[in-house]
Amino acid sequence: MDRKEDILPDRDYVIDLLRTLKIPHSVRRHSEKVAIKALEIANKITKAKVDVNLVEIGALLHDIGRTKTHGFKHALIGGKILRKRGFSERLARICETHILGGLDLEDAKIFGLPEKEYLPISLEEKIICLADKHMAGTNEVSITERFNRWFQKYGRSQILLKSKKRIEKIQEEIEGLM
Repeated sequence: MDRKEDILPDRDYVIDLLRTLKIPHSVRRHSEKVAIKALEIANKITKAKVDVNLVEIGALLHDIGRTKTHGFKHALIGGKILRKRGFSERLARICETHILGGLDLEDAKIFGLPEKEYLPISLEEKIICLADKHMAGTNEVSITERFNRWFQKYGRSQILLKSKKRIEKIQEEIEGLM
């Protein structure tokens, strides 16, 4: 028998929830595109077991915290929203670990988040984090292009450089499983 925390909602329920919570249409479209990209990545993996249902639902919910803010704290808020609604801890972690390439203790402190690591650990977390970086809004971009846009907007900060290395490492790890 499945434990409550292992049960995932279906796609229709999640789409309805995002509408009910009044997630902006552009964010919903972005999340749908991230889900498509994440499933594309997951379906290419042959050397590891991937929970594709978790990948799809997690990708659709990864930006649920944008109901409250579009800042860095949307990841943390998303995790809280999902926990409060009784969703799987695995989904809450996907929300918390998708920003940039994940945030380490030092990064979390810089952004005023509770001091802990927000690094993607599970394969599903890594797939969604990577897929999200490939989507600029609803347009697919390369990792280099995504970070170049951020460098132009925010400068070549230490945190962005560190994040780029993390994402490249995640990409390399996932490609090694294909």
